[in-house]
Amino acid sequence: MEQEYTKKYYKIGEVAKMLSVPTSTVRYWEKEFSQVKPMKNKKGDRIFNIKDIETLKEIKFLVHDRGVKIAKAGKRLQGKTGVVGTDKHKDVVKRLIDLKDVLLKIKENL
Repeated sequence: MEQEYTKKYYKIGEVAKMLSVPTSTVRYWEKEFSQVKPMKNKKGDRIFNIKDIETLKEIKFLVHDRGVKIAKAGKRLQGKTGVVGTDKHKDVVKRLIDLKDVLLKIKENL
């Protein structure tokens, strides 16, 4: 199940809330992972597109859920090694992340 996005772009606070992490974590991941490239508006606020958000979800899965070190997670995202390197693995990871989101929402409603 894919997460539905209601907008094309999201502010950092919205992204942090989606991922259940502080905004400082999102900013840190932006610095550490070249795959995350938010735009900035005239005020200098970060504006994340859906691709950025999906990449951040993948980073969260690797770093928080799998316990992968930042450097190794960066290599995996680039497809150089391991878990997330192939399209098949990316699809599985994405589906697991989406399933986790659904389960967390169900838990909240209990």
